[in-house]
Order: sequence, then C-alpha cells, then structure tokens
Amino acid sequence: MTYALVTVYHPDAAVADNIALLAAQTDRVYICDNSSCSNRSFFSALERAGKAEYIFFGENLGLPRAFDRVLKDRGRGWQAEDWVLFFDQDSRIEAGHVRTLIRCFEEALDAGAAVGCLGPVYYNTSSGRVETPRLRTGLGEGLWAVSSVITSSMLTTWGRLEQVGFWNEDLFLDLADWDLCWRLQAAGLICCQTDRVVLRHSVGQGEFRLGPLHLRRGEPYREYYQIRDCLRLLFRPYTPAKYRLRFAAMIFARSPLHVLLLDRRAERLRYILLGLRDYFRGKTGPMEAKIWGPEKIRKQEDTTP
Repeated sequence: MTYALVTVYHPDAAVADNIALLAAQTDRVYICDNSSCSNRSFFSALERAGKAEYIFFGENLGLPRAFDRVLKDRGRGWQAEDWVLFFDQDSRIEAGHVRTLIRCFEEALDAGAAVGCLGPVYYNTSSGRVETPRLRTGLGEGLWAVSSVITSSMLTTWGRLEQVGFWNEDLFLDLADWDLCWRLQAAGLICCQTDRVVLRHSVGQGEFRLGPLHLRRGEPYREYYQIRDCLRLLFRPYTPAKYRLRFAAMIFARSPLHVLLLDRRAERLRYILLGLRDYFRGKTGPMEAKIWGPEKIRKQEDTTP
C-alpha cells in the first residue's frame, strides 16, 4: 500500500486541489490539520471516495507530532513494507510522480543500496532554480546518495520509520527532515535523491544578495524555530560534525546578518532572542505569543516548511 501524509494549516481550495492530485497516485492520503478550526469541507469529496482521511487535531501539533499521531497508530493496520510519502500543503505533483519515486527506490535496493529514504530534486520557486546538492555520490542514472532530503515528497517505508523511532517530536517545524535523515543514516541506511522527477517547491521568499553573500529571506517567525531547534540538534550524537559547525554559524553569524540586512529587523531580533530563551527553558511545541517590550509580536503557527 502507498500512503501520503500532508500537514495543512488554514488550507484553501488550491490546497484541496494539490491533495486531490496526491490521492490519485496513492492508496490513501492522511490530511493532518494543525489549524485552529476545522476545514473538513475542503476534503469531504475525497473522504467520501475513500481516498483520504481528514484528521483535525484542534491544536497546532507542528510537523513531527502531527505525522506521528498517524504513524504510531497501529490500529490503522500499518505494515513494514507500506510506502509512506510526506508532503506540505503547497506541493503540487505531476503525473507519474509517485510511481517514478517508488521505481527509483526499488532500483537502488536492487543495486544493493541500503536505502532509508528518497526524494526528488526540487525547483525552488523562490530562487528560480533547481536545487541539487553539491556533495553527492552516484548510485545509478539520475540517482545518488545525499546527506538529506526535504520533507516534501520524501519517500520511505513504515518499517524504516519504526526502526528509527519515527519523527523527532522535540522539534516543531524546521530541521525535522534533517534530523530524520541523520537518524536513518545512524541506523546504517542512506538517503537518496533523483532528478527523474522535479518537485515545484518554495523555500523562503527569495534571496538577499550582496556580492558573494546570499541570504535566504523568510518570514521573521521562522527565526524562532530555526534558532531553538538548531540548538537542540547541536548536541545530538547523530548530528554530523559539519552541521554542528553550520548550526554554530547560524547562531553566531547568520542570525546577526539577518537582523542587519533583512527586512523587519526588530521583529527578527525578538524572535531570535525568544528562541534562545525557550531553548534554555526546554520548551517544545508552538511558540507562545508573549514577548517583552512595548510591541506585541503576533502569534505565528504556520507549519508549512
């Protein structure tokens, strides 16, 4: 069986169309709604057709906990060999997308590779280019091993997820895909990527460029989750050494540059400081609205990567 899991947050008709495309290529889609109110009406036709199950949590669980609510429920009859794909609500796939990913996964297995997960290259609509890793090891035509793949369109099996304890629920949004990939690798499996399919995917809101310096521009509230969760991963034993250095650079170099060079500087600074504070408080889950100072920073709960 082939399943897709999608987190949604205040979806609209376009999101429902995206999920209908997933349902046409899988046996069932689990729609995990982190919104503050139910959006079942958008997906009722898919539910009636038996192609989807809409799950409204009534609170914002974030990405890992939302996925794990479904994956850890053994009453759903999960089998180790079941194919599992993850998507965000903005992902829109083309015909044959899922079938091609599964074929690539099986080809890598037949070639003797201990595959843990596989994903496509993606066209970043924010930067206008196809994102491919510089460091990769060839496994076959249009297929290679990489250090990680993004959540959206990640393919694996339920048994492999069970092997590593599913998603890391200490994380909320950012970096959850890296964490899962690294734990698969710590279990002796590899992460793969293929260019036989291309996913249209938005990362950030464009780039700020100043000579050789490129900064990915995102919503200020993302600074909070990135700071808080990169500190949490900094000390995990399975985090690769080069990413420990990267996380240190995020804290001591990238964050100050974001405050100095990107828009909404004061807001970014406050989110960064709040992320630092909440890390040392051991907080997980969604960010609280409270913050010091005369201005109130609005509560941000978007779980779209």
